[in-house]
Amino acid sequence: MGQITSGIGLISGINTADLISQLIALQSRPKGLVENQNAVLTSQQVAFQDINAKLLALKGSSASFIQENVFNATSSVSSDETVLTVSSNASAIPGTYNFVVDRLVSTQQLITKGFADQNATPIAPLGATLTFESGAAELTTDTNLKNLNGALGITRGKILITDRSGASATVDLSTAVTANDVLDAINNTAGITVTATVSGDSFKISDTTGSTTATLAVAEVGAGTTAADLGLLTDIDANADTITGAVVNTIGDDTVLSTLNDGNGVRFLGNQDDFQVTYGASSFNVNLSSVETLEDIIAAIDTASGGDVIATVNASGTGLLLNDTTSGSSTVTVTALNSSNAAADLGILATSGGGALGGSRVIATLNSKLINNLNGGSGATLGTISITDRAGTADTVDLSAAESIDEVIDLINASTADVTASVNSVGTGIIITDNTGSTTSNLIIADVSGTGAADLNIASSVVATTIDSGNLQLRYVNEATLLSSLNGGKGISSGKFIITDSSGASATVDLSQGNETTIQDVIDEINSRGLAITARVNDNGDGILIEDTGPGTIKLKVEESGSTTAADLGLLGEVTTAGDDLDGSLETTIEIVTGDTLNDVIAKINDSDLRISATVVNDGSTNNPFRLSLIAEDGGKAGAFVFDDGGLDFGTTKLTEAHDAVVFYGSPDPASGIAITSTTNALSNVVPGATIDLVGASDSPVSITINRDDTAITDAAKGFVDNFNQVMDTLDNYDFFDSENEQKGLLFGDFTVSRVRNALFRKVINRNADLTSQFNSLTQIGINIGSGGKLSFDQSKFGQALINDPDAVEALFTFKETETDEDTNEVTITKAGIGVSIDELLADLTESDGTVQNKLDLIADQIEANKTRIEDLDESLARKRANLEAEFAAMEVALAQLQSQSQSILGLQALAAQSG
Repeated sequence: MGQITSGIGLISGINTADLISQLIALQSRPKGLVENQNAVLTSQQVAFQDINAKLLALKGSSASFIQENVFNATSSVSSDETVLTVSSNASAIPGTYNFVVDRLVSTQQLITKGFADQNATPIAPLGATLTFESGAAELTTDTNLKNLNGALGITRGKILITDRSGASATVDLSTAVTANDVLDAINNTAGITVTATVSGDSFKISDTTGSTTATLAVAEVGAGTTAADLGLLTDIDANADTITGAVVNTIGDDTVLSTLNDGNGVRFLGNQDDFQVTYGASSFNVNLSSVETLEDIIAAIDTASGGDVIATVNASGTGLLLNDTTSGSSTVTVTALNSSNAAADLGILATSGGGALGGSRVIATLNSKLINNLNGGSGATLGTISITDRAGTADTVDLSAAESIDEVIDLINASTADVTASVNSVGTGIIITDNTGSTTSNLIIADVSGTGAADLNIASSVVATTIDSGNLQLRYVNEATLLSSLNGGKGISSGKFIITDSSGASATVDLSQGNETTIQDVIDEINSRGLAITARVNDNGDGILIEDTGPGTIKLKVEESGSTTAADLGLLGEVTTAGDDLDGSLETTIEIVTGDTLNDVIAKINDSDLRISATVVNDGSTNNPFRLSLIAEDGGKAGAFVFDDGGLDFGTTKLTEAHDAVVFYGSPDPASGIAITSTTNALSNVVPGATIDLVGASDSPVSITINRDDTAITDAAKGFVDNFNQVMDTLDNYDFFDSENEQKGLLFGDFTVSRVRNALFRKVINRNADLTSQFNSLTQIGINIGSGGKLSFDQSKFGQALINDPDAVEALFTFKETETDEDTNEVTITKAGIGVSIDELLADLTESDGTVQNKLDLIADQIEANKTRIEDLDESLARKRANLEAEFAAMEVALAQLQSQSQSILGLQALAAQSG
């Protein structure tokens, strides 16, 4: 049963609750004093936090000066923003720079023939496979002119061509950067009837006039050397219809190793010997660490041999030659060491007698690719093949001397069999076309010696007019491939992924360390994880293969770990069957099944993570208006791709070729400028500190002008003055006394406030004895103490000081001399300008052990101490309340007992009276 309680005594009738509360209130006065003190301290804490914030803002202003960037700030302007725009930062060097923007980046686009509808008619009634691959897989290229003539390039300019009819025209090659630029410029020049092509390592010009009136000739224009550099300024046969130029596609000392072997470079170890050279009874090892050019390779061989074996470029300019200088007849042998591929990549992994070893080609013929990079780098063993056309005419063709794709094609086309060899329409193989129109025989190609026809996948006998090799799997990925070149030049994400081997063991591959730059680095990292796998470049030379060396119990798989690294490497996924290897080929296949419509094809392409966008284009035709459009997501040559429709006869046409942007820098005349190519329309490293965005092409030069930006310095000075005055306003707001109204500020008379104020004023008023330039005080440059103790800023005077002596203004703020303690390496500032001095002062005031923070810490300690005191007082008052309540309760009990006793006595008295 519950009790009924009341603050009024039942016996005494006293209001004990009110009485106790009044007694406790009297004893609570000390607590109230402490609470009031804490309220003041809290307000002061907020005030000092406000002061500290303003001081930090002022420190930010002063720091902008001492970082010096503000004094190096620049402004930039383009003379024609319809061609290019520019922005610059503090590291940009003032000056005027000239550009000619010849072309912008172009993005590859393919379009197919038309289809009747998008979502009803099946594209492939029997199914097919679509294949996409990097443009690097093509068997053709566009040789850069800078690599010609032993990497000395050509002098761009103009040449004069006269055809055999006597007509002449000037061909402007001032903006040519590739072999195709030269060919296009000549073939598109009006007024002459000639055709320019490449032939082996030379340019070739053929007269097509049919006339014999004049001599076909190529001459220089003015004092230029362009024709000579192109090998076309040669002795001329007056009766010739063609000029085959001198060999210009050669290597030399300046040849960069990364350009060799179709851009696959040279794979050297760096930390171990790469190969051994044996000559007669002697030998030496060669280590190719830190090599970048062919000159470095030659020097490494010469140094290692002590001059006994001299390396040079061979007579044809296409490979290396090792000469034994100790005797004229010894056998020279090069063998690989430590599994290095360097000797093979240099074409010298061989044995030769006669005291000399001539290496194989390390560059393909103009605009072609090397045979030894076919079949993933296995190459082809070329010998003699037989060709029988469909009319039954047979011929044998010796391919053994061919080292480039074009050489194979040219040799086949010189056959008496009526066939034409060319690169196929996809660009990744060779196609042989019968020209006879006959059906007497099959079209037959077979090996006579060697395995060339089989290796080129053209060994066949068909009742057809063509034999297509299909994809010959040109190697474009090897151990030396830079990760930055993958994925259209976007590189890979520097992250982690998890590999689970077929035993179920897992490990994380970490490529986030920033040390991995090549495919070999990735392979080494994978193989270091201790799993039952082996990573290597795959057999097609287009990605990384992870071989299962475990029990094959579960499926080998690769998963991401917070990044897209595995997908970027083509390794993300799981094998189909346990025990299979995981192939990270960068060649992507898409299966088209029976019943798939155009929309289905588009969806599959867009869902395949290709860097290619598939859409439908309606050309408005009455019949078959719907075309499949394929557009690379990455611009320039790095974004180029090859597409194989798998025999679906899509009738694909290339609408737009992938081209890099081309800009000529340094001269209004592109012939005299430096040729710059870019995979984007932004140039960030041409003018240091400036970013240039290409907007349009123009024959006219555009200049950008970079000036020192005094506005930034002036704005920084204004900001400093404004922030200084905000500090003073804040101090005045808390530290004042109004005698008229007898009011004082929250921090009136506070020592810390006075110290802050006085220290700041001393820094901005005093002259600086450490400065030896003409300015040693802020007053001299227009920053003065004005009314109310505020700074004023004379912008005109400040600007004039910048004009008169900008270095002295900079020194006023940024000058600093330091000393370093040899024992502790502690750096001490011994001399400083005003800006540095103010920044040091503000650091002393605001840092964790600074003046203001110490004051805040002291206040915080006082507040915490008072809180503890209040808690103690609360506990004491609670005890006193409990005691009083107990005492009053005891009193009520005593009164109740007295009352009971009194009533008992009265009862007894009443009984006594009755009995009496």
